[in-house]
Amino acid sequence: MARTQRYRARRRQGTRCIIIDVSEGDVAALVARSYLSEEASRNPSAIKAAIEGLMSDVVFELETERSTRSHKKRITAPRRDA
Repeated sequence: MARTQRYRARRRQGTRCIIIDVSEGDVAALVARSYLSEEASRNPSAIKAAIEGLMSDVVFELETERSTRSHKKRITAPRRDA
């Protein structure tokens, strides 16, 4: 019952639950980029939160880049005065 409720809550939020393999190198990269503290590098919940933070930052950068490009296109588009 609880599993179904979690599934429905994720569906309402537009999220998915997936399982990924994370290497020690991946964890070290999260620590090096300050998404994860060294002390928390063995804590699965902390690793999950670090990966979520990284993904959020990547999505934000992509959306910002996309909006900047579309804004530049609008500004530099030639005017059609005929």
